[in-house]
Amino acid sequence: MMRKIDALPIGYSDVERVIRTGYYVDKTRYAQELIEKENPVFIARPRRFGKSLFIDTLANICSGENEVFKDYHIGRPENGYEWKKYPIIKIDFSSINHNPNCLENSLKDELTRVARSYGVAIQTQDIQSGLKDLVEVLSKLSNGYESSIVVLIDEYDAPMVNLKKGSDLEKANIKVMKDFFMTLKSLNKRFKFTFVTGVSKFSLSDVFSGANHLKDITIDASADAMFGYTQQEVITIFSTNLEDIAKKWSTKENKKITQSEVMGQIATYYNGYKFYEDGLSVYNPWSTLRFLDTGKLANYWYESGSPSLLVNQMLADPDRFDIQVDNLQIEATRDDLMYTESRNEISLKSLMFQTGYLTIHNYDDFTGLYILKFPNKEIEVSFQKSIQSSLEKSVKDYFLQERDKIRKALADKKIETFIEYINTAFATLPYYIDSGQEKQYHSNLHMLLQGLGFLGGRKMHMHSESVSSQGRSDIVLELETAIYIIEIKYKSSGKMALQQIKSNSYYKPYLLRQKAIILLGINFNEETRMIDNWAYEIHEDHIKQ
Repeated sequence: MMRKIDALPIGYSDVERVIRTGYYVDKTRYAQELIEKENPVFIARPRRFGKSLFIDTLANICSGENEVFKDYHIGRPENGYEWKKYPIIKIDFSSINHNPNCLENSLKDELTRVARSYGVAIQTQDIQSGLKDLVEVLSKLSNGYESSIVVLIDEYDAPMVNLKKGSDLEKANIKVMKDFFMTLKSLNKRFKFTFVTGVSKFSLSDVFSGANHLKDITIDASADAMFGYTQQEVITIFSTNLEDIAKKWSTKENKKITQSEVMGQIATYYNGYKFYEDGLSVYNPWSTLRFLDTGKLANYWYESGSPSLLVNQMLADPDRFDIQVDNLQIEATRDDLMYTESRNEISLKSLMFQTGYLTIHNYDDFTGLYILKFPNKEIEVSFQKSIQSSLEKSVKDYFLQERDKIRKALADKKIETFIEYINTAFATLPYYIDSGQEKQYHSNLHMLLQGLGFLGGRKMHMHSESVSSQGRSDIVLELETAIYIIEIKYKSSGKMALQQIKSNSYYKPYLLRQKAIILLGINFNEETRMIDNWAYEIHEDHIKQ
């Protein structure tokens, strides 16, 4: 097939359309195994990882579209797939209205739509009777259809995933979904197989209570590269694109850049996902395609949708989330990774694994422990950005409320009052943004002080790591009548921080400003994560009378 270089299948979930572009990454081996094993199966994978495309692949195969797949694994006679045509119940919950009064009606409409697509009618007084009626009529179709039915459910958790935990809306939607899946279980003997996908697993206990017949292959050798691109798949399918990018980079850098070097950069940013201890490492397909289209390394996965599920859970109950994020490596048991209980109790490592922010790095056969880490640079940067932006909002809300009082304390040179406000704000910061390093406290204080200068304020400016001839001060806060030179220490002392300001003359560039200069050294306590001692000097002798 002739490849259309300008037709990368970005955002495509129609497998026939992807195949026409010439960029289809063959996952039909996995589809064949699922169909032939006939198990009811569940799998969780991060968003934008090709779940909908794989669901459509299964739907086309089970519809008997052998001509579509003649050039791929399942279409080759030597692989022995027996082509048959099955009725299909295919529902994408991400496309259904999730409002409390709409979810049930929308789901009944979906059942009606499926029936109409086969030229039959059903009664849908409620979900249970509608689903039973649909299964009954589909099992009796003529025109070469098998009597057993294929059930494909995409994004099962979409009606709950972004709802406030314990809310009336969440409870209402869980009830609707529970009724649906309980009915599915009761009809299981009528199905060829069932395949259910989602982003997370922790809604399983709520939605699938009693429907525990689904085999979970989230961490299973049979599904290690079912989603995502392997290194070999990227090199084979996208070789022309890689060559083009290598040429563009070579021209831009005025030196030879090879396809192998381009692959190295892509791997750093987008590879690294492992869903089984001995499984293959895979690339994020969304980010990889976006990169191949633009030739620019960027955080495409983060840009495609904020991780509201993860962030909302972290901000709602910070005490449950007590990890450090710098050089992150976390030990976890298989139970941690396979967690299916209420999201009210889920740990951060479980949640981050299920949402794609952590992946399997290593496994210890002796202890049975997994080592988790960020899969790649894109995810590490995106995680920091997600948490930082959310914290900035909550902290800025606090500073917005207290802004005038804090500014007055600064203007009046009431250092102790200013420190009290800073400590109050730091007390609200969760442990998961504490890396136990001085630079993290610098970053956090910078974030807090930003609220003073950029929330509608005037005549207040902040410079982070301002440069003098002797080096950099951590923060310079400039008001209309005063300039604060701030140096931060961790597990040290405010006196040492003050001495550093003085010995390095961080204040000298500001002597001509005709403003009071306050040299402020502060120290953060390791246990309380707040300022425990400080030292300061006020310099006004340079001001001309």
